[in-house]
Amino acid sequence: AMAQIALSLALNPRPQPFVADWANPVNGTMVISFMQGPVADDPAIKLRTTLYNAAGEVAGFSNMGAAAIYHLKPGINQFSMADALQLRNLNLAGRIKAQLQRTGRLLPGQYQLQVEVTNTAGDKVRARQIQPFIIISYQLPVLTEPADGAGLKALVAQNIIIFRWTPVVPADQHGLPTYWVQVFEILPGQSPMQAFRGNRPVLNEPAMKGSTQYVWRPNLPMLDSTANRQVIWTVQTLDADNVPVATADMNKQGRSEPAVFNIIQPIAAKKEKQDQIKQP
Repeated sequence: AMAQIALSLALNPRPQPFVADWANPVNGTMVISFMQGPVADDPAIKLRTTLYNAAGEVAGFSNMGAAAIYHLKPGINQFSMADALQLRNLNLAGRIKAQLQRTGRLLPGQYQLQVEVTNTAGDKVRARQIQPFIIISYQLPVLTEPADGAGLKALVAQNIIIFRWTPVVPADQHGLPTYWVQVFEILPGQSPMQAFRGNRPVLNEPAMKGSTQYVWRPNLPMLDSTANRQVIWTVQTLDADNVPVATADMNKQGRSEPAVFNIIQPIAAKKEKQDQIKQP
């Protein structure tokens, strides 16, 4: 005699990592079907959400006392995955909570989202469904050219330097990434990482969206008679939303392991040596 309630979670198995974006249709939809029985039934419901981690442990749960009350209409009632997750009403703990508060993202890994439709008192479950999903941990690009330890001739490097790298893995299904090429000159007395962390970049430009190559025409004075120049470079990978891709170490901010190369000046060095020999 009671009304029939059916719950369907169409959750994207690889939703956007920023949970505030789960209202976007790309992350899926939640549908609650309500069929009234011969005896009128209360259409008011609440949702109980439970988030499980890869080990099957509870990573988050909704506060039923503060959960919103929905009044179902006969037939199909459609909701976003943000309604299913109930972010503002979700109690999280540990590293997941700290990560979410700091970055707005869930930690990379495997999860299960369980949603239960209950009465307003929360003591009677009318429907339940659970869906797995994964927050991807991306493998950052590997710098291939100029390779670490490479030497570029100054005659060529003053006009053009070609940077190449591998693509981010796996491919982002939400859109093409943007790769920013960042180059720092290592000044005398500096270590490469000191220059990388402290110097202003001499180049900080995006490659064409999705491209894994950038052609730089530096127009820098590289043909003086000083010693060889040393340069450190990296690529910062931004996702379709122009934020650093999620990796196991979020402190990297999407930056690949840097590489160091030298701009060598054999002609200038040879001339300088000859001049020294000619001196009386």
